Amino acid sequence: MYNPFCRRLATALIFFVGSLMLAPQAFTQVRINLPYSIYGVGELRFNQYFQNMGMGGISQGYRSNLSVNDVNPASYTATDSTSFVFETTLFSHFYEQRTNTVKQQADYISLGNFSFKFPVTPWWSFAAGLKPYSAVGYQIREDDQGQPGAFRYVYEGSGGLNQLFIGNAFEPVKGLSIGMNASYIFGKFNHESSVVSDSVGVYLTNLIRANDVTGWMFGFGMQYQHIISDNRWFVVGATFGNQQDMDVSRTETLRRMLPGVLNYDTIYHNVADPGTLTLPAYYGVGLYGRLNRQWSGGIDYQRQNWESYQIMGSSQNLNNSQQVSLGVGFSPVVETYSSIFHSIRYSAGIRYGQAYFQPQGEPLNEFGIAFGLHIPVRWTFSGIKLGFEYSQRGSTTDHLMQENFYRINFGINIYERWFVRRRFF
Repeated sequence: MYNPFCRRLATALIFFVGSLMLAPQAFTQVRINLPYSIYGVGELRFNQYFQNMGMGGISQGYRSNLSVNDVNPASYTATDSTSFVFETTLFSHFYEQRTNTVKQQADYISLGNFSFKFPVTPWWSFAAGLKPYSAVGYQIREDDQGQPGAFRYVYEGSGGLNQLFIGNAFEPVKGLSIGMNASYIFGKFNHESSVVSDSVGVYLTNLIRANDVTGWMFGFGMQYQHIISDNRWFVVGATFGNQQDMDVSRTETLRRMLPGVLNYDTIYHNVADPGTLTLPAYYGVGLYGRLNRQWSGGIDYQRQNWESYQIMGSSQNLNNSQQVSLGVGFSPVVETYSSIFHSIRYSAGIRYGQAYFQPQGEPLNEFGIAFGLHIPVRWTFSGIKLGFEYSQRGSTTDHLMQENFYRINFGINIYERWFVRRRFF
């Protein structure tokens, strides 16, 4: 017997399992060098809507039948009745870090997300995906020219957390959508400290603290769409997530190396009692709408209470993060596709906010300006998205560090009508 839901679910699971076999390796192989990722769980990724980077990352009120907005799960109901939508994103970062005396440059490329969605009924939609939650990567060296010899202290970090989410959205009444993501957080991040000396007979000592994190996080979303006419409407959106406790398994390994010896000797290895990592509550609100056939735009505000962050009962004096984003989109010609320039959709956006880490007690402000292109594949609803962003975080005053980022996103949207029952006459 023909069962549309079973067929959709089976197809999606096969597709998703294949993605899972590749995606974790792609995420964990990334090596970044961001000194501020020493704080908390590292450089955050979870609240970013990668496909919308060209619009400043707006997501609270944004909904589309062509993409998967996992930041606000209520948007999943913007799905055509017979469609299957898949998207993936590759993002690259080129960045420069500088103080008053030195500067360095680095870059990295990583997968941003795998995600898909499809309708179960006219009022219920399902989505799932995998994306990074955070990334840790740094190497900081400090020299001490004391007596009787010179010492060098090296601090290194690596790893990060991933987010596997399953979402459902419902439209109980026309125009109102509610949704929920159940996200499994998993991953490991390490902090390593070493001391080296040029003095004869001094051991090279190395301490590794590894944190293995697993747990569930639940996020909720709401969107209300008010239609004024065929080409004019607006959406009010909001998201919320409770404070969540993750399970943490921590190991500490102390090693030393004798002068002239090439291998470490482990002198201490401890598996700590299981503990918790507290991820703070977050919320966001936003407005998105279409003014006419060419112009659309929106504004977002997001906040997360990182002052409540703890790991193994210890806090880090973090700052509550917040961000305001503003984005616009423009489609030159709707009626004709006589050239590629008539079909491309253009976007631009800005964002401003505060990061959650505050070195020396000083909160870091971040500003970004972005541009984007959506290039549809001819005669289909699938397309390619390109996003470009320049952002700046921090300053060089008071012996702090300024970071300049150049980000490029490359995204693919695949829209297919997979669930139409064929009929032959």
